[in-house]
Amino acid sequence: MTDTDPATAGLAKPASTERPDWFRLAMQIEANGWRSLALWLRRRTVLMEGEKPYPYRGPLLAPMWVMIVLSALEVVALDVIIPWTPGLIWLRIFLIVLGAWGVIFVFGMLAGVTVHPHASGPDGLLIRNGSSLAIRIPWEDVPSIRYEQKSHDGRSVQLDGQSLLIAVSKQSTVRVEIARPIEVSLLRQGKCLVSAVSFYSDDGRALVKDARAWIARTNAA
Repeated sequence: MTDTDPATAGLAKPASTERPDWFRLAMQIEANGWRSLALWLRRRTVLMEGEKPYPYRGPLLAPMWVMIVLSALEVVALDVIIPWTPGLIWLRIFLIVLGAWGVIFVFGMLAGVTVHPHASGPDGLLIRNGSSLAIRIPWEDVPSIRYEQKSHDGRSVQLDGQSLLIAVSKQSTVRVEIARPIEVSLLRQGKCLVSAVSFYSDDGRALVKDARAWIARTNAA
């Protein structure tokens, strides 16, 4: 993420035509999942000194735990259904390993949204989407932030012009305007300019209240 040239800050910028290397991206997601799991097991969150976290995993807990339980039951079922015959040992081992990896993968997703919360602190507002996206906005570049609960259709991460949506379970609760558009790198759109972000926080009102206090403190300095 970098600040844009003021001369072009007001201009819309088309999405990058470059497409990600999907294999490398998959490996990165896998590595991020393991790192998040390691941090979760150590009960640590990825925050800078003086930052206050704001979780956004609330709506994800129930469906993720259902996925974890079903995946675990699937591994047990495969162990029971597939016999230990010489011709099927390879299939049995492959499917059980695949099922076990699926359980760990979902745990990694849950760990990712747990150890990478939104945050506010001396350096500004930090908006996250697991380990895949982090947008830091200095307080002097936040002219407006408000609680705004909305429901959305489509993908969790969407870009409409320079307005970015980062929804959780098709919901957003906070809207922040950005004085100087910033460049972010999105999975599908590539590098884009963003001048507003709508995102979800479990306690959006508290986040907005704390953010406004930081903005007032910055403006008074």
